[in-house]
Amino acid sequence: MYKVLDTNLLGIPGTLAELAPLARQYGFDGISLPREVLLDPARADEAAAIVAKHGLRWGLLQTPVDFFSDDVEGDVLEEALKTLEACAAIGARIGVQYAYNHVWPSNTQRPFEANFRWHVERLKRIQEVCQRHGIRYGLEFLGPHELRTRAQYPFVHTIAGVLAIADAAGGYTGFLFDSYHWFCGSCRLDDLFYAAQHCDRMVNMHLNDGVAGRAPDEQRDMEREMPMTTGIIDTAMLYRVFREHGYAGPVMCEPMRPTTGRFASQPAEQSIAEVAEAFRRVENR
Repeated sequence: MYKVLDTNLLGIPGTLAELAPLARQYGFDGISLPREVLLDPARADEAAAIVAKHGLRWGLLQTPVDFFSDDVEGDVLEEALKTLEACAAIGARIGVQYAYNHVWPSNTQRPFEANFRWHVERLKRIQEVCQRHGIRYGLEFLGPHELRTRAQYPFVHTIAGVLAIADAAGGYTGFLFDSYHWFCGSCRLDDLFYAAQHCDRMVNMHLNDGVAGRAPDEQRDMEREMPMTTGIIDTAMLYRVFREHGYAGPVMCEPMRPTTGRFASQPAEQSIAEVAEAFRRVENR
């Protein structure tokens, strides 16, 4: 595993040149790739030089749209695939290895079987682009009850579900494991160990904790805590399982509100130190 400081996701302000030395100072192995460099080869080369100078690796390639959103159809989809082609080409040239997209666990338009076929056909087109540039693509399952029940037709919300889509599309695509989505979606150890047995197909791990006082079905998707703070989710156990099974890809802390709001307004180094401390809690328990 390598620890990535995902400043995009965490809402930590600053340029790559400002944040990269802090990431190295606080023990991170990687840092997020600024979206704006992906369509500018000169800026991409500058970013790669900064990362190399500080001995860091890249996190995830940001995709141009949510490819599994129902409003990404027709010309919007075609343009997004063209943009993905350009981003993947530049990303691969500077050493980016991984990308992903979440899969919504309910929808308003298609019953399960039709939605499954729709996802498989869409995935075939996305993964063709990623495969051409050597980018490992993964699907993230979403577990919160509010998302599973938001729309008329339920859909996949576990590791088995997203891997079924990936396998039906040919097996190139893998998965992302998020401790919060696992906790909300099933919290089952067989799901965890199934994922661990297939960690060669894993593209990222998100670490976080639940909100105190809420049962799994009461958790809200955009409200999460830093890992090992409330004790709702045993993130240290999850981390250990994947480490012992040989997972070698990126790992990131992914709290949501209110942490990201605080990070956006306080000094960057203070936030980075807090993320580093969260990793220490996970690793040393």
